Amino acid sequence: MRGQNINIKSVALKASAVVLFLLGLVDLIRGFVHTFRVHHAANNLAQIEPHPDALVLMVAFGISNFLTGALFILIAMKAKNLAPIVLLLIPVAYVVGGIGMNYSGVTMESPFIGQHMIKVYLIISLLTSLSYFIVAFINRTASK
Repeated sequence: MRGQNINIKSVALKASAVVLFLLGLVDLIRGFVHTFRVHHAANNLAQIEPHPDALVLMVAFGISNFLTGALFILIAMKAKNLAPIVLLLIPVAYVVGGIGMNYSGVTMESPFIGQHMIKVYLIISLLTSLSYFIVAFINRTASK
């Protein structure tokens, strides 16, 4: 039984690394869209007024997408054991950001169609990381 649990934990870790790698690719695409297709993203995805300051902020967001994308891929390839933790940190960071927006009184006025993709991104991050931690917990309790 214990060997089977270790196998499941190994599979869950591998799944976390694969998901993190895929999210890294998604972030690289997001980075490209926010940086090099900023007018298209503003008009068609965020559906915001393409005011120069808003576009600068979108490009800045694209830069951070390039960074997170590269780091997610690097972690997935070189430090797989960190993948479940990083996957859990992603929705935690968005919750902190949401709290900050609420605290600052910032609300959305535009449709921000991309938010629906981000919701899926966050759910996948959360469920994958929780799956790993549940398997790890079961593995630990079964070995006692």
